[in-house]
Amino acid sequence: MRSIQQRVLGVTAAGLAAAGVVVGAAAPAAAATEPPGGCVTHEIHLDPAAREAGWTVECVGRRYVFADVVVFSGGVATDNPREARWVEAGETWKDRNVYEQTDPPIDHLCVHLVSYEDPTDPLEIPGQIGHRCV
Repeated sequence: MRSIQQRVLGVTAAGLAAAGVVVGAAAPAAAATEPPGGCVTHEIHLDPAAREAGWTVECVGRRYVFADVVVFSGGVATDNPREARWVEAGETWKDRNVYEQTDPPIDHLCVHLVSYEDPTDPLEIPGQIGHRCV
């Protein structure tokens, strides 16, 4: 049975390759880079034992910064708090959050930060300015 599956897959792959279709694993899309005049993340603070997540983001130009936090308890994502705000040119957004204790206790935190020039533009690809998991 296995040799039949291997032959079928091999024939299918060969047929697709002959037809000009790229065969292989898809690579993830390249991450968007922050445009000039954008934001820089100086720190992402994560402390699961203290139930804390925070960040320091500085923007050269006015940007809408979005923070997506994932809280894990017992190895399972249990909460997904999100924050967003406009950060003016030359301004720094420093934020620190303490989350409620869960049962089982919080054992893992992730923060993902992106920024937009215009958050109402559905075609704008956000600039990825920070990501950290602990």
